[in-house]
Order: sequence, then structure tokens, then C-alpha cells
Amino acid sequence: MQIAFTGRPGIGKTTACLRIFERLRDEMEISGFVTKEVREKGRRVGFKLVNLESGEESWLAKVGEGKVKVGKYVVFVENLESFLDTISLVSDLIIIDEVGPMELKSRKFVDFVENLLNRDGVIFTIHYKARHRILDEIRRKFRVITLTEENRDKVVEEVVEIVRGRKS
Repeated sequence: MQIAFTGRPGIGKTTACLRIFERLRDEMEISGFVTKEVREKGRRVGFKLVNLESGEESWLAKVGEGKVKVGKYVVFVENLESFLDTISLVSDLIIIDEVGPMELKSRKFVDFVENLLNRDGVIFTIHYKARHRILDEIRRKFRVITLTEENRDKVVEEVVEIVRGRKS
């Protein structure tokens, strides 16, 4: 089972990953991370990585000036790379939210994702429009599901059942 969620920003890709994690975490070992928005006074100011196993958080990007930028955000490549060392690859299901422009600034992240491309039991979220050889390979190899407001609840249920069926 290799699934990748995509869709417009804010459609619920991270929420879908968290719901799948919540539904299955008592049934199997799940590792990986989600990327959550950080807001101050209603405005998005950055993104934090959250380890699904430990709850540990690390800044991925924040509004500001710096060496590595994506739009108005400075990307903390070193944080991402040390955070990857905390992700267990010995689990039944690995969830990686997201493979997108910020994360792809790290060669270590690209290698990390590349090592998961032939593994069973992987869920990625992928940036809707970004182009990169790794994203092209995910789009080619994985079942890519575009989330919409109409299908996102149903898709979570379907993926939970697919993962359960694979496990039994």
C-alpha cells in the first residue's frame, strides 16, 4: 500500500493524516510526522514538524529573512535534517506530511523519501503543483488521491480499511 494525498492548500491533507493515525495507532506501529501551521493573531507565521510517535516538535519554517527561503518563509534545513533522525523506519505504517517545496530544500530529506519509495505501508502528502523528480516518481508509483471537501471524510475511512486489510 502506497498512497499519496494531494489537493489545494487547506483542503485537509494534514488532518486526513492525523485522523488515520488516530484511528490506527492502537492497532499497529505508526511512525512519521505531520507539518502543522503556526498562527499568531490569526495569521500564519510558520510551520512546525510534529513526530507522530513522540509528539516532539521542531520548526520547519518561519516568516523572516534567512539563507534558504520559500516565499516569505525561511526554511530551517538543519532542524529538518536532525528531526529526520528521530523518525523510526521500523513500523507498520509511515506517514510523511509533506513532500513539498520547503522539505525538498534538504538533500537528506530527498534521500529519506527516496528510501521509502519502494516500501509498503507508506502515506505521503504531496504538494499540489510543485515539480521535483521525487514528486514525479511518487505520482508515478503511488496511488495519488486528490482530496476535496466532498471526498476527504470518505477517503480517510477507505484508507483506514485498506491499511487494516493489509495488516491482517
